[in-house]
Amino acid sequence: PSLKRRLFANFMARDDALSDELYAEKKRTLFGGLTGRILEIGPGTGVNLRFLDSGVEWIGIEPNEAMHPYLRKKAADLGIEVQLETGMSEQMQVPDNSVDAVISTLVLCSVDDLCATLDEVLRVLKPGGRFVFLEHVADKPWTARLMVQKIVPFTPWRYFSDGCNPGRRISDAIRKAGFAEVEVHDYMQEGPGIILAINRPHIFGTAMKAA
Repeated sequence: PSLKRRLFANFMARDDALSDELYAEKKRTLFGGLTGRILEIGPGTGVNLRFLDSGVEWIGIEPNEAMHPYLRKKAADLGIEVQLETGMSEQMQVPDNSVDAVISTLVLCSVDDLCATLDEVLRVLKPGGRFVFLEHVADKPWTARLMVQKIVPFTPWRYFSDGCNPGRRISDAIRKAGFAEVEVHDYMQEGPGIILAINRPHIFGTAMKAA
């Protein structure tokens, strides 16, 4: 992995405790009932693994290989067997209709093609399968924060944040992707730091593929 990717993986690993502090409650609610074969997009250092039942069959698509050692260690500590792949969410090497749930947390801001990623999520889910998500999103129109969110992708921010584009209207894309049922909750995430100040608008919820 490049120096940039190694540095970003190290930063994410150091940030795990803060992530748990900010998101643990919602992750317990979202992931608590997941069973069977679970696919996670961009699992990073494995910060979500501790919220999953140890009996799940877990597959991760993580393009940054520098994240893999951190994730494998967490999985070993938790007693969870993992299948970790280096690939892109827009073209996953996973069979059609083969997973019970797909997880995405704080990653859809940085995928190259959001619509293609959601198409892949639908493709790999079994009929009746669930897409479970927790993401930071664009603020409401005509707000100062949205103006900043639209500008920062053209600054060094995007380089050092692994391609994060905070101005994406992710909930709109999920609603238009073709899921049979979509449930989205908007909220403002509290927490410290300028990065979270820019990314305070969040969504969480589920989307179900037609049975």
